[in-house]
Amino acid sequence: MNGVERRGFQPEMTLKYCQGRARLAQTVFGSGRENIELGLAQKRTGIICVGLQSAFSTAKR
Repeated sequence: MNGVERRGFQPEMTLKYCQGRARLAQTVFGSGRENIELGLAQKRTGIICVGLQSAFSTAKR
């Protein structure tokens, strides 16, 4: 899974199993809390955040 897919999956599991609490999801699933919070914000607003490297990179070496 890449970043966007993972950040789409993590908040779904957080909302389903952890009542939307990022700290609990961090403990249960072992993923970064900041990443989960970003995914929850993306899900709430509908705006997808793209990292600079993936947004502006051209040819893969």
